Amino acid sequence: MRLEDEIKRELERHTDVHAVKSALIKRGYLEEDIDAALCTLVTGGNDERARHNKVFSIKESLDRIGYGFSSQQFINILFMLSGASLFAIGFMNGLKTVLNYFISGLLKEYARLRYLGKTIISIAGIIFGFSFLGMALAVMLGNPVLFAIAMLIGTVGIIAHGDIYTDFYTATLKIERRSTFLRFVSYFGVIITALSLLLAGFIMQIIPVNGTVITLNLTSLGFGAVSMRVFGYLIAFELTAIMFIISGYVLSFISEKKETLSSVVQERTFISAYFRKSQQDIKIFTKNHKIFLLMLATVITTIVQIVGNSFYGIYIYQSFTHEFFGGFLNVAFIFMIAIIASLSGSMLTKKFAKDLGEAPMLVFGTLLIALLPVTFYFNNHLYAIALATALAVVGATIVGVAQGMLAERLLTDDEQKSYFSSLGFVSIIPTLLLVTLGALIAQVFSVELLFLILGIILAAIVMPIYFIIVLIVDKEYREKKRVSRA
Repeated sequence: MRLEDEIKRELERHTDVHAVKSALIKRGYLEEDIDAALCTLVTGGNDERARHNKVFSIKESLDRIGYGFSSQQFINILFMLSGASLFAIGFMNGLKTVLNYFISGLLKEYARLRYLGKTIISIAGIIFGFSFLGMALAVMLGNPVLFAIAMLIGTVGIIAHGDIYTDFYTATLKIERRSTFLRFVSYFGVIITALSLLLAGFIMQIIPVNGTVITLNLTSLGFGAVSMRVFGYLIAFELTAIMFIISGYVLSFISEKKETLSSVVQERTFISAYFRKSQQDIKIFTKNHKIFLLMLATVITTIVQIVGNSFYGIYIYQSFTHEFFGGFLNVAFIFMIAIIASLSGSMLTKKFAKDLGEAPMLVFGTLLIALLPVTFYFNNHLYAIALATALAVVGATIVGVAQGMLAERLLTDDEQKSYFSSLGFVSIIPTLLLVTLGALIAQVFSVELLFLILGIILAAIVMPIYFIIVLIVDKEYREKKRVSRA
């Protein structure tokens, strides 16, 4: 009997797709073959697959454009222009990250109880799009509270949209079934995002924050001359909203096969189940000191990046408003270069990862990340900042790959799942406390001092931790080798 027929027969017995997979694996079928067969049953024939490729191509393109127009650096700058203090900006960025960790975990737990498909993704994307209209309105009214509320609503929307969409996209259209264009957009879409970022910066730069009055002559229509004030940031955020609203709508053209999942826990108690599971997974960090040190270095590095990214764009905007291309466009150029650098950094890192090993990659990558805040403090020239930003993005990519390699070396597959799934949960309290402390330093003292502190933390704390981990691992390896020889 063909695998597809076996799956159909099992689906008649079980409503839980996971139970079907488990039964077939026990019979000797490979999990990859089962997933491919399930994908065939879900996506259907060639015509349906072609339609899915078209829809996902449109959605991916719209999302990439939207991400460019919705740069976090622009959001931070406009939050400041709405009247927010530096403390409020830093604190809100920390709160957004904490919400990201918390809601992502809840969604994964809830997905075990209820199927989350295209409807939720579409609604979340549309909510995220409309949140930018709220932020633009807050800038016009000079209301930072409204801006913060709109930003938090958008955060919830993009988290739900991103986490659920990734799983839905992968399940509906496997990599081998994607069109050449869709694969290109998925991999090189950062170029679309970079160009959109530059266009957004251009629009905000040529149309000042306080707006430009334009007059339309409508005498031929019997209305006379009509004057209105146009705002660059409003145009940019309206385009952002349009991109994500349309992106959410086009997903309705995807046909989906809803999975009925068996409830592992009662729906009313899924939040408590999430906390219990997280507490259980956290035990992976106490398994041995190497894992604890790796977690500590990862969390500190992430917090440093969150704090720095809260103020990098603001500093560039304020310091170079009347130099080079102007405030917004300077920010756009620098972070456009960084986005493109992330693509080249990813390619180079994957190429040399195995040859270099974890130790040099972790140390070198951390130094590149530390170079950015230190440059802001010691050499605050735009060209130096642009270069340091690009190198910091490459450094973050290098560290990310090296951390993954080290985790693979220290943990089994199941342990790795527990490690990465609980990393966000264990970061919630440190992130909220330390990002708030960083925001307080920026408000009370200066962002320059904050940047110096961030660089020192990376160089004096994180780098030595990586050194210690690698030394411990190498010592244990040599000891095992000596014992095996004996």
